[in-house]
Amino acid sequence: MSRTWMVVIAVLATVGVVALVVGLRGASQATDAAERTPPVDAGVAAFEPFAAPPVQGETLSGEAFDLADLRGTPVVLNFWASWCGPCRKEIPALAAFQAANPDLAIVGVSYQDDPADARAFAADTGADWPSVIDDGPIGSAWGVPGLPATFFLDAQGEVVGRILGEATEATLEQGARALDAP
Repeated sequence: MSRTWMVVIAVLATVGVVALVVGLRGASQATDAAERTPPVDAGVAAFEPFAAPPVQGETLSGEAFDLADLRGTPVVLNFWASWCGPCRKEIPALAAFQAANPDLAIVGVSYQDDPADARAFAADTGADWPSVIDDGPIGSAWGVPGLPATFFLDAQGEVVGRILGEATEATLEQGARALDAP
């Protein structure tokens, strides 16, 4: 075998090993994030409530926000981005859910998105609830494995349900029932 072919084979083998290691590392990180929040089945899965991690920062409208200020009110917390197709598709369901449930607060987290793009997206879609700008730490604290992700917090600040992936009116209503569960 020629020296050139041996070098090509060595390079390809190295690339393959690197790809395998990176893939396993990514899978490990996804597993770590998934372990921070309970597993989900179709729709909203029942799981042991846990205290909501903090959500603090500036909203798209430039106002200061602290999730702790909403203690006493059930909250639907939605992680989204303007570049996320399923996020775009779920906004009408969230808006309809908000209109049908005025006793609940909807809060968005614009996750790893350009603030100007996020502002335009919110204005274009009618997402008029407050959305906190997050370049990563809030989503990491919540263990968000991908977008969109929606969490249901009871009035005491406990997370009692979640939807991973696109929310629908049906899954949002199911999550609202989790807020009423004893």
